[in-house]
Amino acid sequence: MRVNGRERCVGCMKPLTAEGRCAYCGLQQDKYRPIPRCLRPGMCLRDRYILGRVLGEGSFGISYIAWDCLLDTVVAIKEYFPASLVSRHISEEDEDTNVYIYEKRESQKYQESLKKYLGEAKSLSAYYDLDGIVSVRDFFYANNTAYIVMGYVDGISVKEYVEKNGPIEGEKFLRMLEPVIQSLAKVHQTGVLHRDISPDNILLTRDEKLVLIDFGAARKENINMTRSMTVVFKRGFSPEEQYRTRGQQGAWTDVYALCATAYYALTGKAPDESIQRVLEDDMPPLTEMTDVDLPIQQKRAFMKGMTVDFHHRYQTMDELYQGLYEQGRDKKRLGAWLAGAAAVVCCVALLGTGAAYGLRKHSQAKKDVIQTEAPQQTALAEVTTTPYAADLQEYQMISFRGMTKKEALKALAGQDTELSVQWKYKHSSRIKKGGIVKQSIPAKTRYRQGTYSKIVLTISKGKKKTAVPKLTGMTREQARTLLKEKKLRWSWKEVEQEGTEGIVVSQSRTAGSKVPVKTTIVLGVSRKPKQQPVVTAKPQPTAAPKTQTKDKKLSDSGQFVGVIP
Repeated sequence: MRVNGRERCVGCMKPLTAEGRCAYCGLQQDKYRPIPRCLRPGMCLRDRYILGRVLGEGSFGISYIAWDCLLDTVVAIKEYFPASLVSRHISEEDEDTNVYIYEKRESQKYQESLKKYLGEAKSLSAYYDLDGIVSVRDFFYANNTAYIVMGYVDGISVKEYVEKNGPIEGEKFLRMLEPVIQSLAKVHQTGVLHRDISPDNILLTRDEKLVLIDFGAARKENINMTRSMTVVFKRGFSPEEQYRTRGQQGAWTDVYALCATAYYALTGKAPDESIQRVLEDDMPPLTEMTDVDLPIQQKRAFMKGMTVDFHHRYQTMDELYQGLYEQGRDKKRLGAWLAGAAAVVCCVALLGTGAAYGLRKHSQAKKDVIQTEAPQQTALAEVTTTPYAADLQEYQMISFRGMTKKEALKALAGQDTELSVQWKYKHSSRIKKGGIVKQSIPAKTRYRQGTYSKIVLTISKGKKKTAVPKLTGMTREQARTLLKEKKLRWSWKEVEQEGTEGIVVSQSRTAGSKVPVKTTIVLGVSRKPKQQPVVTAKPQPTAAPKTQTKDKKLSDSGQFVGVIP
């Protein structure tokens, strides 16, 4: 993948020294294939971030490694993608990167969640330099969703580490966990809860530091937090209040999850589910585990943080910190104070012996003058600013909408000559095939030479087409569901036919044929023929009997046979 004129690995963003395979992470470049719902390597967001591989997926989003072309550094980008509400399918033929809401009635819910997602990212960005918490650098809307740009953490998850190496040594883990607890306490002060702390979301870096990532499930907490909320939980690491839509959540919710994560890190075993512990709590406590190398008070503190009933749990991260660290330090301070007091007693005992000697030295001490040098003043560095070059030419971006590629290249001649073009393609029902649908730099934007290095122009691939499914033999509901999935419309036409009613017996478009999305398919649906009333034939009137004359007699054949005398 080429970034800023240099080939980089899609897996780690390190420069590629060998063709095809990264010497740093070992990834074979042409073998990486993301699943269709994930954005592809090389895609550009906000005309600044070039995406690499997928780092991970959760209930609320997808994380990618990326390269910040402005700062020339590697970052991590979290895309808001609640799998229960939205979908996306990116293929070679269809490069549409927008996410689509499953049902219209969920649209308002999705938009509200999206707004909260970025609002909480904004809150977290205030704590850019916190130890133990991933830093938030940027956030923006794109592709009908939102993105958070974070610092990239080069490490592995606690879960992965424990699976490979076994439990983490107690004192070492306690030391690494301290800044995480302190930073979470500050985050909670803004009213933001993480709600998804687990061994998957805490990374262990190469220099043995713990960093909490993935605030995808974060929510602002109310005073009581008893309103209906999305149920988010991880088995073994979420408290029982997260299993309920109206569970009372607060800082104590994150306390439980963090202590459950510590339990896993120290033992190598996931804790029992909290909802099961409500019924019967027979989970082995840390206090009974002799192979966990921790003082008894720290074991008790972790177990108190995992109390099922949140009323008896530590209510804040500050309380958890006090239970884990301050009590031990208070005892150490007490020991040091007692040792100091004993030393003072010894000094007092010796004071009488040295009193006389001290008097003789007093007069000499008065003659000694201790001079201190005045502190030197520290020179302040001058801060200078570079004025914006006044001779740079100013431009106004034109509108490329509807232009062909050739027309756009000709029009670009009048813009900044340093501006390069990146072409993208997508289906459009409004712009005919070959016309430009959108541009990354809005029309009428005023800018100076060198402000932008690239403009992305998206060309229409024409109306998106889809294959007409075979619908004959289906019920109305089955046909309707399938057509909705294919983004096709329908209308019904009743057809009289013997047999079961409500079955599709004909379709206006042949199965397998390609048609533009939103095309209406006319479906013939069976209906039993109407019963025709039985009509009885009207009886014919009876003819009067014929009479014969005396003079003539007819034979059976109707011939004249004679005369009656």
